[in-house]
Amino acid sequence: MTPLSELLKQDRPSVRSSMPEEPVEVRRASSNIGRRWSEADAIGSETNAEALAFRMERRRRNNDWRGFSWSDARRTAVALLDSGLWADARFNGLFHFTLNQIGPGTNRPYVRAMFDMYLKTFDPRSDATRRLAPVLKQHWSATALPVGSLARRFRIFDLDTDPPRTIAEYMDSQDDPFRALHTAGVKAPHGRGLMQEAHSRFIEKVMPRIQDGDLDAIKRLLNWISPPPQRNPLLGNRAGEAIDALLLPWRTDDPSSEIKTLLETRLTRAYGDPRIRAAGAWSTCESASWNVMLKWLAGATIQVFFDTVTRADGSHMWSDRKRLWRDLYDEGRITQAWFALSQKGMDIARSLDNRRDGVTPLEFAENRSSTAQDRRKCLLMMRIDGRWVVEGSHVFPTWVFPRGELATFKPFESSYTCEQFRYARGPERPERIVHSRTWKNTVLAALQR
Repeated sequence: MTPLSELLKQDRPSVRSSMPEEPVEVRRASSNIGRRWSEADAIGSETNAEALAFRMERRRRNNDWRGFSWSDARRTAVALLDSGLWADARFNGLFHFTLNQIGPGTNRPYVRAMFDMYLKTFDPRSDATRRLAPVLKQHWSATALPVGSLARRFRIFDLDTDPPRTIAEYMDSQDDPFRALHTAGVKAPHGRGLMQEAHSRFIEKVMPRIQDGDLDAIKRLLNWISPPPQRNPLLGNRAGEAIDALLLPWRTDDPSSEIKTLLETRLTRAYGDPRIRAAGAWSTCESASWNVMLKWLAGATIQVFFDTVTRADGSHMWSDRKRLWRDLYDEGRITQAWFALSQKGMDIARSLDNRRDGVTPLEFAENRSSTAQDRRKCLLMMRIDGRWVVEGSHVFPTWVFPRGELATFKPFESSYTCEQFRYARGPERPERIVHSRTWKNTVLAALQR
């Protein structure tokens, strides 16, 4: 059977187009665009993979290629691979036919599309990957893409060498794996297929060193999932897998303050504060990782709260209160914390954030109490021994809620009022403790009940 590449060469119009030939400058610009943004090769708007496959299969069986173009062939080949229809027995002949179109003189965008799909659908156990590899190994240079490092250094077409492992080893040798791979010709370092496999291998390589507190390994993985500067972070389950590798080692013992600050800052900068952005990457990691970050953020929240209210209130009582809450935190009894600030408190907190040497500013809620006197107060909410405790400035009492989940109080809301604590009623009513000489002992006794 004559290959499509030859048939399409023969299928020329009998009447010469009245359009003038493109100027040399236009052709050169078009070529440069094609090299720089190869992913922009148009494949049309058809999204029904099965319809595309049946349409091209009929043409193949009837050897009828009239009105058929390379863009049609490219669109169908991509659909076959991307949808998994290549494995459907109905399209065995068509899949074999699309592979045969990769050869000398083949349309360059077609080879590019097949190369791109090889990377995206890479699976060493897949027959599609095994059949594409030797063909593309012979003809990848026809793409005219800067992917020589992929083909030669990482040997992505030699499946017996385990390309994902080779890429992972290279990533482990680079301070900025994302940038290094992009420079080596990987158009989408966070892409699926081959890079998804490489990501898992990379996690496996660095995890033992992260567990040992290796700062370089931690920085390397952070630079991979959230590459500097200003690039989009890795998303989905792979982000959760990386977050677990970075946080699970610290379920019982904290790392050094340098590592702790680095992880807290980089992860919240990339994926947001998990207390108010629990979806996305935070929803894909293990709950133990989430709890580690919440515990660290609780410590930072307590510190910033007291730095803020000391300036906002000026009360001499804050040193004693801060000592109690810091001691409970150091004992591991405070696992979550959140705060709501007055307008003055918010201004002070933002000023303090500007002095924290690049540490991501902490999120906080707003005090929206109904009276001007109450709106001056700043409120600290802490989960202690499985119950919520609310502390307040400007002579606001301490409120100790019963253990368990509460219907009347929800943590991590965007605003709170003093009234919702002061006038709480029913079985969830908190115990009210005023700030007196016996305040500490009364609080500790309430926590034991």
